[in-house]
Parts: sequence; structure tokens; C-alpha cells
Amino acid sequence: MNAERDTTGGRNAHGDGRGRGAAAAPLRRRLLARIQASHEHESQFVTVRRGAGDWSEQAGALRKPLAQTDLAESSLIELSPGATLPHAPGFTQIELVLLHGDARLAERELRCGDALCMPQRDGPALRAGPHGARLYVRLSRPAAPTVQVEHFSALEDDDASWLDFCPGVRIKPLWDGGERRSVLVRMQPGASVNAHGHALEEECMMLGGEAFIGDTLLRSMEYQLAPQGSRHGAITTDVGALFYVHGSLDPAAYL
Repeated sequence: MNAERDTTGGRNAHGDGRGRGAAAAPLRRRLLARIQASHEHESQFVTVRRGAGDWSEQAGALRKPLAQTDLAESSLIELSPGATLPHAPGFTQIELVLLHGDARLAERELRCGDALCMPQRDGPALRAGPHGARLYVRLSRPAAPTVQVEHFSALEDDDASWLDFCPGVRIKPLWDGGERRSVLVRMQPGASVNAHGHALEEECMMLGGEAFIGDTLLRSMEYQLAPQGSRHGAITTDVGALFYVHGSLDPAAYL
């Protein structure tokens, strides 16, 4: 009778549970090994959380650096009401997404969710509206010719400029430089993108919703840089996600 109780209760003959503990030890080691492997893999990416990083004042604006590569510099910019976006010498192209507030470029009104791609040169400056503006800004020196001002709304997904990428995922081209492209990506709840490698570095700025990129959860206003030669795990989202991506974006990499 005691032996039966020992078996069903997970205890050994001494009644101290050492048999159960011995069986659990290999499982614990496997779980710890998996956590360690995940940590090592994800540490190759530069991830900037929305509450992390330092803001500094630059030419009347607040700037939070995100990443810097040989070709580009990405940052968050905070403009007070009526302030203008500072000119950045040495760069030839600017891509931006209005994350909060409102702004104007010459006669063009920008609202939250709008994206711009334009030459970085002297001329009409982007000016924050009465509520101020927070911007994601990517300054670059592309080898391909810079497009003239292109204006897209990330909030409207029913126009012909959104293209099907894979089930539940659509992209809106922002800039095409041949081997490099910039797009807006919209994922429906439950959608996924296959694991993929990066022939070039890839930048991702989460604009809305949230998604797991591999084992890393990115939420709205968070950023990640994947180095050249790195490999991302599958991208999944339960609630839907909207984000900006710059990279090689070779469709063959996602098959």
C-alpha cells in the first residue's frame, strides 16, 4: 500500500521526492540551455526600447540616436510646436515617419502615420504644427539617385500602393535603391513572416501594434537593427503590427 502511494505521489521509498527531482533535472538543464542559446542569438541585434536611450538637444530639437551605419543614421526627433527639423550636412536623403503630433512641409500637411522620402538639401524645412511632432528619421547617402518628395500614409491600407507580400502581410514601397529598399509593412493579427537571413543590414522601426521578431518582442516606438549576415527567426503577431523596414528585402530570403 505504501509503495502505491509513493508511486502516485511522485515520492521515492524515503518519501522525500528525490526521484521526482532527479527526473526534473534534465528538463531544467534543457530549458536553461535553450534560454542561453536564445539570448546569445538575439544579442547580435541592436534593440532600442522606447523607455531606453538618452535624448539630447541638437539645433533646437531633441534627438535620441538609434543606430549608425556606414551609410545611414537613424534617430527619433522631438520638435516643439512651430520648431523646424534641423538640416543634417553630409547626408543626401531623408526618410521620416510622423509618429505623434502634426507637421507641415511647404504646403503639405502631415498627420500622424504619414511617411516622407525626399532629398536632404537646403529648401523648405519641415515644421512642427501646434501640437509639436515626434519623428522617426533615417538620414542616408544612397548610391541610387534620390527620389523627389514622395508622401505616403501608413494609416490607409486600402489604396493600390499597398502590395501583397505573404498571407496577412502587405507592404507599401517608400524608396527603391536597387539592392536596398525602404517599405512600410502591415501585418494582420495572427499573420507571420518566415525566418530569413540578411544579405545587408536591416532596420526596423515599430510604428504600431507589436510583434515577435524571433524571440524578441518589439512594441510601438521600438527599434531594431539586424547586422549584415545575421538571421532573424520568424516574425509573428497576435494583435497586428505596423512598421518601417529598410534593407535588402529580397523575396527569395523569405521562402
